[in-house]
Amino acid sequence: MINILQHMFRPGMNTGYTRMLIFACLATIPMVFMLAMVGGKDRLLFLLTQAKELANSGPLAFMLLVGLAILLVLMPLGMLVGIWFGMGLRFGSLFILYFVPVIMRLTFGTTNTSIMTAIMQALTFFVSFFIGIGIVTILERFTSVVGVYERHLQIVWPGYGDAAKMFFSVCIFALINQAIEFRHALIALLRGTH
Repeated sequence: MINILQHMFRPGMNTGYTRMLIFACLATIPMVFMLAMVGGKDRLLFLLTQAKELANSGPLAFMLLVGLAILLVLMPLGMLVGIWFGMGLRFGSLFILYFVPVIMRLTFGTTNTSIMTAIMQALTFFVSFFIGIGIVTILERFTSVVGVYERHLQIVWPGYGDAAKMFFSVCIFALINQAIEFRHALIALLRGTH
């Protein structure tokens, strides 16, 4: 959290970190889809059982199974890999570590936990953009520093129109997510001590 706050106040030339935050924010879209559609260990086991039955039901059922696998699993995973490559493979370890807690809930949590995580991620995604817009509006009204953030994000994403709003939105998105993960870790720790 401290790194993100420092980055928000003084982005400097650390465009690699900004790039990672942007792509982590964008990667939320396929991640939310997977959490909502296939997440949770109980649902994964159910889907595997259904897949075995479909595979033995004939060629049309098998084609349906392949189509569902592509739609529900391979397409979102492909988007995540594409986003990672879009980052230029730099900051790849930070990008992967950023999603470890969400992937753990996707794989080992219950279906309800996975769906709740998807809802929280989607809400966080949209709320962070409204907060980012608010921050830029306040900065434009009372200071003249918005240009620094515009230029900084333009290095990462040349030609992006509302660069300062995007910069603050992805930083807020990362801060909210880290606060959520800190809360999850604290609750798990407190439950483990009792």
